[in-house]
Amino acid sequence: MASSETGYAKNAANAQDLIIRLKTLGTDYKPPKDVFEIKALENLSKGINDAMQQLNQVLPIYRKAVDEQEIIFKPLNNLITRSYNYLKAAIDHPDKLQTAKTLADQLRGVSKKSIIAGAAVSSHTRTSYDNKIENFKHYINVLTTSGVYEPMEEDISIPSFQTLITAMENNITAVALAKTPVDDARQKRFTLFYAERTGLVDIVTGIKNYIRASLTKDHPGYKHILALSFKK
Repeated sequence: MASSETGYAKNAANAQDLIIRLKTLGTDYKPPKDVFEIKALENLSKGINDAMQQLNQVLPIYRKAVDEQEIIFKPLNNLITRSYNYLKAAIDHPDKLQTAKTLADQLRGVSKKSIIAGAAVSSHTRTSYDNKIENFKHYINVLTTSGVYEPMEEDISIPSFQTLITAMENNITAVALAKTPVDDARQKRFTLFYAERTGLVDIVTGIKNYIRASLTKDHPGYKHILALSFKK
């Protein structure tokens, strides 16, 4: 992602530089298409800068929600291990542990299959946070119906687990709400840079073709303009 973001910034900076260099051509620059005109390029450059600024405004909110997600979900593995160990110590019939073990393993990412509300799901796809929450709810139900799960440790108690579920669900919603404007801003930015024919990169390609046709190689602006790099 860092490399991609740097590429956008470099292309945007080069667009502004291109406009400056084209202006130095004066009457030598008479492009055959309106989209190659300096005024059109200035409008496109402004749209690009606005789109990048819009993304910069919404991206921190999304990143904050994602960081909070990591903090909320990170202790889960340890909590599940401790709670399962308590259940093993408290239960009289080990054969009744199978469902709890399957869910505990899945929540910790060590099982071959997951059980989501009783349905088997192949583990070759990454378990989503939503599925993890559903598995966690199912695991809590197993602990509750065991009749023996009453730990003195507050952080692995049923009420604490239910509070954690609420925090997880609220965070999932926050991430989803924050992600939508980020996706929209990124799509808008991508279109301005890379849309076929109307995006910056394709327009610059056309301008360079025109420069190769209209200027001789010894013209002072020839290499100066063609040297600017715009990459997808």
